[in-house]
Amino acid sequence: MKHIKHIISLFVFVFCLLAAMPASAQVELRLEPIRRDFIVGESVALKLTVVNHTDASISLTNIPGRPWLHFLVGRRGEDGAIAPFASPKFPDLKLTPGSTRAFQVELGGFYRLERDGSYWAVATIRMPDGVSTYSSNRAPFVMTNGGEVRAFTIQARGERLHMSLRLARIDNQECLFGQVRNADTKRIIGACYMGRYLNFMEPRVLLDAAQNMHVLCQSSEQFYTYSIMNTRGGNAQRKIYRRAGGPVDLISTGRGVQPVGLIPYVKPKPGEEGMRRASDRPL
Repeated sequence: MKHIKHIISLFVFVFCLLAAMPASAQVELRLEPIRRDFIVGESVALKLTVVNHTDASISLTNIPGRPWLHFLVGRRGEDGAIAPFASPKFPDLKLTPGSTRAFQVELGGFYRLERDGSYWAVATIRMPDGVSTYSSNRAPFVMTNGGEVRAFTIQARGERLHMSLRLARIDNQECLFGQVRNADTKRIIGACYMGRYLNFMEPRVLLDAAQNMHVLCQSSEQFYTYSIMNTRGGNAQRKIYRRAGGPVDLISTGRGVQPVGLIPYVKPKPGEEGMRRASDRPL
């Protein structure tokens, strides 16, 4: 009889232990930045993966004052989390049994990360009962200012702007970024990726009549990247070119700024890609 009671007690203990298991056993969240390093002013992009390990459908919806998804972001060496400047509202999400959904989130829509340093982010979802929550891993990323290659001070929208081309090492590759900040307050307005940089040719940098910054750089032995950044730090254009013969340069003409000595890269048709050398493929 005592043996039976012992078995029953053990069963109850195991049942309670299972009931108290963390929610990650049922719903799994994985968070990772699309790359580890970002230039200050650039919007940090994160990939969020949600996995439903249950045998039931889960509907994640927003209710007033309680969004189903929110983030915590912090800077290493500082206590607490950074306060967002806005409360984002994400579309409702339905997860069928055993399904996986992944999507990209831009932190720039609700966080201002205007200082360099090491940061972390955690995603949390609130279940339909409004009480249960499930959190992701802590995803690390770095904000860097890189080094200044070229800079201009311009007047736009009633303020003085410092527009600069910056060089930073991203994922073991040298890359160029554009950055815009207020020349007086030093507030970062925006930044964008402009291309991978191979140190065979000094980058060509020009401003056009609208004060957009044009950048031409060599990105591999065969390919060149031509990018345009507007005065808000946004990327207005980025195209891949290949050498056509003769000197390669970026010039200003009556028709605007144009690359010379290059032709636009044309993506090969299906079935032709394998016929080209790896060095002939764009970045």
